[in-house]
Amino acid sequence: MLAFAGGWIDITEPKNVSVIEEDNLAPFQTCIFNERLGKWIRIVSHQIPLTPGTVEYPRGKYHPDYSRQATSYSGFRGVKTYDVTNPERPILLNEFATGDTGNGVHLSFYDGGKYAYLACGWDDQLRMESSERVYSHGLMIVDMTDPSAVKEVSRWWVPGQRLDEEELYRSTYPFAGDQCSWTCNRTPCIVPIRVEDGGTVGFGGWGHFGFYVHDLSDIKNPKVYGKVSHPLEAIGGIPYHHVVPIAGASATEHPQLQNLVIGMPEALESDCREPFHLPYVIDVKNPMKPRIVGIFPRPVPHPDAPYKDFAMARGRFSSRVMQHWIAPGKAKPNIVAMSYLNAGIRIYDIEDPTEPKEIAYFVPPRDGEIDDYMSWRRGTTEAVFIEWDRRLIWVATHSGLYCLSTPALGDPVLEPKKVNEWSVPHVNRGC
Repeated sequence: MLAFAGGWIDITEPKNVSVIEEDNLAPFQTCIFNERLGKWIRIVSHQIPLTPGTVEYPRGKYHPDYSRQATSYSGFRGVKTYDVTNPERPILLNEFATGDTGNGVHLSFYDGGKYAYLACGWDDQLRMESSERVYSHGLMIVDMTDPSAVKEVSRWWVPGQRLDEEELYRSTYPFAGDQCSWTCNRTPCIVPIRVEDGGTVGFGGWGHFGFYVHDLSDIKNPKVYGKVSHPLEAIGGIPYHHVVPIAGASATEHPQLQNLVIGMPEALESDCREPFHLPYVIDVKNPMKPRIVGIFPRPVPHPDAPYKDFAMARGRFSSRVMQHWIAPGKAKPNIVAMSYLNAGIRIYDIEDPTEPKEIAYFVPPRDGEIDDYMSWRRGTTEAVFIEWDRRLIWVATHSGLYCLSTPALGDPVLEPKKVNEWSVPHVNRGC
């Protein structure tokens, strides 16, 4: 099964997929098997409306009428947990509200263990420079021991992020007051080893604040081991929109790929009306001194394309996400599949992490109507998921779902196959 904004897609037979639709399902969700409960648990995030620039409101939230439309939201802010062991009959377990004001929850990270990590705006005091949102997020950690009774454990935010920390904010960050920088997290916190199993490290993408290595040795009082950002990081977009540890590297196989995280930006303006950003390879061997060691190459259109650069193609030109960290089969740590909003799916080989190389790509057809700006401003390609065991790549676009194969993964398996292992060994055990 693949989860999407409207429900589930059954991919048992890749050439004959079927859809199980659900109503009122938010687009940002996590689905994982909880070994202790023996059930599949889904977390669905709920937040107030975004304020992207439109023809009517090109400066987004900085138009008071537009801002009021978002802040007048009276719906649920927080996360809802479901038992989806039978995906055709989801059972609502809990509604965990994060506050009556603020943004609510944009995204969660949950691996089936004791804790979940939320990119959460719990009140209206978390500052956001970008015009895309009225408020920003901090990190909220919740106890998921009982998914039917979610409990808050702790909160953390970047020093200066709150509105009552104005002097600290203005004196620390060069982008203060620019009305376009992304001043919050989007990746809540990916924790490669569970805290209850002795893990103390989490990785968070905090936009223009940078990439953070979180210290979770005291889960009730999160701190920071270290942080990094590129010295030439420009304003605009979302630096470190998505950060993902490399899975599958061992001391005997691909030792040079151990302790690496991929950091991806996302553009916010279409037609390259902001500085272009490239994704990074980040070395986290020393959590107190993470460092950027590689930069991915800029995607280039096919020579027969009607434009010479994707900056000339409509929509946003930037990376968005890479393949999911948790997936069926043993991951190839040197392969990175990255979605580019208007440049399709790009496949990279990072065998040499200091010099990633593009080895394959697929650009789906454009969608939207040229006279309807909001129908194409974002681009076409959103997300990518790899089935390592069947050697299949699933690409989610605005025009549909694509199933791809590439020689980099090997010959595809088009028959149903039982999952015998996962890319991250400690998750989905017993399913």
